[in-house]
Amino acid sequence: MLFLYILKKRIKLIIVITVLSMLIAITYVFFIAHPVYVTTAKLLPTGDDNSLSGFQGLASQFGLNLPFQSTSNLSFSDIYPEIVKSRQLTAIMLEKKFNTKKFGQNQLLKNILSRQYRLDKYDVDERFKRASEILQNNINVSKARLTSIVTLSVGGIEPDFAVDLANEIISESDKLQRQFKTHQVSEKRTFIEDRSNDVKKDLESAQEDLKEFREKNRQVQYSPALLLEEERLLTEMDVKKEIFSTLKQQFELAKIEEVEEAATVQILDKPVAPYEKTSPKVFLIIFLSIFIGFGISVVISYVMDELE
Repeated sequence: MLFLYILKKRIKLIIVITVLSMLIAITYVFFIAHPVYVTTAKLLPTGDDNSLSGFQGLASQFGLNLPFQSTSNLSFSDIYPEIVKSRQLTAIMLEKKFNTKKFGQNQLLKNILSRQYRLDKYDVDERFKRASEILQNNINVSKARLTSIVTLSVGGIEPDFAVDLANEIISESDKLQRQFKTHQVSEKRTFIEDRSNDVKKDLESAQEDLKEFREKNRQVQYSPALLLEEERLLTEMDVKKEIFSTLKQQFELAKIEEVEEAATVQILDKPVAPYEKTSPKVFLIIFLSIFIGFGISVVISYVMDELE
């Protein structure tokens, strides 16, 4: 066969190219490629915030439009990836200090990434931008199909560093979640307070109207028209009273919510140090390099044979 003939004729060339390809792969794996250790954590929301949507539904029954948006239609798994991948969280993380065996103790994350990925040649803004992209590329968030459990995967240059990084991401993202919730509740409390003052004035006005009506019409029981008017005034006052009572209750609940500091997530599985690095995959890369090197050498051998 032609293949066996060329293989025998160009065996030295084939071996040299294959070995060279393998050596290039080994050099890349052990001396050029950045090692990545990935740790994972499973998270579960502590509970959906239905208070906003509940009040919004109640307010709509009275024809009121709330000036803030309810987040109840967005699940934790919808919001969390956006928070973790946000520029705000990335900026916070880059200013955090971590310990590494390679770069020492109490080093800023942005400095660790700059030294690991040789970003010092760029100016400050470009270095920060590239460090942010590297950090975000090392973070992955996924959601279980049938549950609200979220899996957070974080990659780092060392096993313990990856764990510390994951824990900080969980902690800081939880703080951002609470800040967001506090802001929403603060808007809700402010709206309720303003609306309560307005409704209180309306209630006092309705009570005054009923008082004046009764003072002017002391024999209403003998007039169907006056009875109907009195019933209308009573109904209006009762509605105002009911709205005012509801607003007062919601206002007290909102004040309680505003000072709550409960965590927004529960950690089901804490991040643990991985035993092996996720990438680069040494044996896979070397095997592929041998296969590719052999294939290239065979093609070159065919070409050389044709030229002869």
